[in-house]
Amino acid sequence: MRKGRVLVVDDSAAIRREVVETLEAAGDFETPHECADGFAALRMMAEYRPDVVLCDLVMPICDGVHFLRLRAAKPELSNVPVLMLTGAADQDTKVDVLDRGAADYIMKPFHRGELLARVRVHFRLRSLHEELEAANARLEELSCTDGLTGLFNRRHLDRLLDVEVSRHVRYGTALTIMLVDIDHFKGVNDTYGHLVGDAVLREVSQTLKQMTRKADVVCRYGGEEICILLSNTPMAGATILAERLRAAIEALEITSVMRISVKVTASIGIAAADGIGKGCTAEALLANADRALYRAKSEGRNRVIAAPADEASRVVG
Repeated sequence: MRKGRVLVVDDSAAIRREVVETLEAAGDFETPHECADGFAALRMMAEYRPDVVLCDLVMPICDGVHFLRLRAAKPELSNVPVLMLTGAADQDTKVDVLDRGAADYIMKPFHRGELLARVRVHFRLRSLHEELEAANARLEELSCTDGLTGLFNRRHLDRLLDVEVSRHVRYGTALTIMLVDIDHFKGVNDTYGHLVGDAVLREVSQTLKQMTRKADVVCRYGGEEICILLSNTPMAGATILAERLRAAIEALEITSVMRISVKVTASIGIAAADGIGKGCTAEALLANADRALYRAKSEGRNRVIAAPADEASRVVG
């Protein structure tokens, strides 16, 4: 476990030194940062990113209560536990600072062992919270990622496409999708085996991902089909991109772990939400792209076909 970072806030240099010495002697904390008022503490929290803050309640410039109020207005700092140091023993004061967001309350003069134990508890809780957030983020990533290609999966596409179509219907924003299908992919699997087929799918997927914008969403649609969601992109821009992608796939020379070199091509169908009108739905948009893809494959493969509003698809590459 990494060493904890602690910020000590007290207008008394002697108190700050005692706290710093206590934490340094423990060995499981970095040398604490220190300051003398709440205003300085807020600045240091933003720069130093402490795991725990020890703050005096009564200070002449910006006291502990005012510090808690200012910190509450900064969401990025609100999850850092603040342990209040004070000589006030009455219950009303304790309840007040806890209600205002303090995580704990330590009486002055403090016992070094108790102070260390409390700081350790809150540091462990903070560390566990970070680990939980990281695990949840990883689970969220796994839930929307295709294991073979590293692209987003169909579930993620369905969710985002619904959002983008709703935005298009409401605001008229440009929206285009393309379906990319690797030509004769079944033949690759039948001839060379599924390990080579997997290598082809991964290489094509990464090529598409590298050649699109960060804002574009590249998803494995199913089998050897990949869907690319292009927000704020009209048909003209999408067709230019699609031809570049088609040419890049044709130029690939894919070598698998079995040292078998394979070349493939791809057919691409494009559909724009503008071509459907106000009744546009995710299903209709996908259906138009699928029809364009079918035309691309039936007319010889290794080409791009766009589906215009009247569905009289035309060859563009």
